[in-house]
Amino acid sequence: MGAPRTIRVATYNLFQGGLDRDPGPGQGKDDSRLQEQVAILGSLGLDLIGLQEAQWGIGGWDRAREIARRLGMSYCFVGPSNFYNFDLAVFVRESDDVTVAGTEHLLGPPWVHGLTNVKLEVAGRPEPLHFLVGHSAPSSPTTRLAEAEMATVHRHLDAIYVADFNAAAIGEEPGATGTLSHKAAQKFDTRPAEELGAAGFHDVGAHWGDSTPTVGYTGRGLAYRCDRIHTTLPTEWITGYGVVLEGDGLSDHRAVWAEFTVGD
Repeated sequence: MGAPRTIRVATYNLFQGGLDRDPGPGQGKDDSRLQEQVAILGSLGLDLIGLQEAQWGIGGWDRAREIARRLGMSYCFVGPSNFYNFDLAVFVRESDDVTVAGTEHLLGPPWVHGLTNVKLEVAGRPEPLHFLVGHSAPSSPTTRLAEAEMATVHRHLDAIYVADFNAAAIGEEPGATGTLSHKAAQKFDTRPAEELGAAGFHDVGAHWGDSTPTVGYTGRGLAYRCDRIHTTLPTEWITGYGVVLEGDGLSDHRAVWAEFTVGD
């Protein structure tokens, strides 16, 4: 039997690709916010990263490769979205222990922004590890439920599923937020989370006992764990979890990371 391997993963919704309009006349996009976001991710010692709202346009692949170089990661992938170019981006730090064996990107129904599945070979493991990156429907609880139901097709695989789920985790309540709009109230439809849980996708944050919200942290809007990491791996392999507060103000979402110590 080989030694256990530590794999650190993160998910982060960048908000409009981390890009802002440059105030100068005739200028393009200002990527200074994105550069700060990448620096924060680079400080976390990550092996796998899933990003939402990678809105980098026609130069998306070039930008992804630039980010990969800055992070010291050998593999990157940009998965197109069906909806307003809210693309997904994935980065992998390959090593002697972890290598990319293939990538699939699902775009058909029910996926609004797609689902990326990166298959990884992990040294000493007989079965591949699947890194699933998603971004659930922003306005439709019906579609979010369908996406969760479809994601459970991976329930028999060794999988880590990271996403902006656009809905609350099991047990979360709106709290004292006054009168909720119809759309806001629908964010607390926890059926998608329940579907994942019933299929064996453990909520890493809940297992770790960390209820830190990933959106609404400014006090404006609903505060809840919108961005989560779920896994079919044994819960005893979860050896770390956290919500990144250092990037507050760089996005309307917070990055979330988890550490897994993977055995044979």
